[in-house]
Amino acid sequence: MGKYLGLDLGTNSIGWAIIDNDTNHVINSGVNIYNTGFKNKQFTPVKKTKKRQKSGMVLCVIATILLIVSIIDIVNWQFWLNISLTTYIAVLTLYLQRKK
Repeated sequence: MGKYLGLDLGTNSIGWAIIDNDTNHVINSGVNIYNTGFKNKQFTPVKKTKKRQKSGMVLCVIATILLIVSIIDIVNWQFWLNISLTTYIAVLTLYLQRKK
C-alpha cells in the first residue's frame, strides 16, 4: 500500500493531492492561493536594453578576434572562419530582435 503526493507549484498558488497507489483514488487534496503573487523586480526595460547592447558588443569583439585567428592559423582556418561567421550571425540576430 503506497501513496503518491502530487504537487502543482505555481507563481500564485500551490496545489497538492494525495493518491492511494492500490485503488488510484484521491485521498485528500487542496490548494493554497497567495494574493501577493510573484513580481520580478530584477530587470527593467532599460537594464535589458543595456544588457543586450553589451552582449552584442562582446559577441562582435569575439567574432573579430576569431576572424583574425582564422587568418593567422593557416592549418585550421576554415574552422575558425566558421566560428567567427556563426558569431556574426548571432550578433545580427540580436540586433534584429532589438528592432521589434
